[in-house]
Amino acid sequence: MPVDRERRYPDTVMADETSNLTPAEAPATVPTPAWQAHLPRMIAGGASLATFGLLLVAAWLEPSGSGTGTHQQLGLPACGFLAGTGLPCATCGMTTAFSHAADFNLAAAFATQPAGAVLAILTAMTAILTGYAAITGMVLTPIFQLIFRPATIVALVILLLLGWAYTLSDVLLGT
Repeated sequence: MPVDRERRYPDTVMADETSNLTPAEAPATVPTPAWQAHLPRMIAGGASLATFGLLLVAAWLEPSGSGTGTHQQLGLPACGFLAGTGLPCATCGMTTAFSHAADFNLAAAFATQPAGAVLAILTAMTAILTGYAAITGMVLTPIFQLIFRPATIVALVILLLLGWAYTLSDVLLGT
C-alpha cells in the first residue's frame, strides 16, 4: 500500500517543491565540519588497526604446548576456573588458538579450541574488510546491519558452548 509522504513526513519539503521557494523560504542547511565527512573512514581505520594489532600480538605469542596459558605471556593470571576445578573454562585455549591461527597453523588452532579458531578467522576477515573500507570509503553500515542481529549473538553463544564442550571432552576423555 503506498504511503502518503505529506501525511507521514509533514515537516519535509519534496525536492520538486523547493524550486518555487524564495531563498528565505528554503529549508536551512547546517554546514557540516570537514572532518565529519571522513568519520566513517576514520572509524573503519581504527577498527582495522585494532583487529590487525590483535592478530599481530597473537602472532608474537608462542602458543602453549598444553593448549592453555598462552595469555600468561601478556602478564595475565592463570585461569581461575581451571586452577580451581581442573577443568577448562569456556574461553580456555582461545589465546592459544588465536596464536596458532595468526601463525597460519589453522589445523593446530582448530585442534586447540575450535571456537577460538573461528573467532580468529572472523577477526582477520574484519581486519581486511575494515581496512578496505578505510582506504576506499566503502560504507559498512549495510554489512553490519546484516551481521549484528539476535541470531548472530545466539550463533556466537552456541559456538562458544560447542568450543567449551570440545575442550571439556578433550580433558575428560583424555583425547
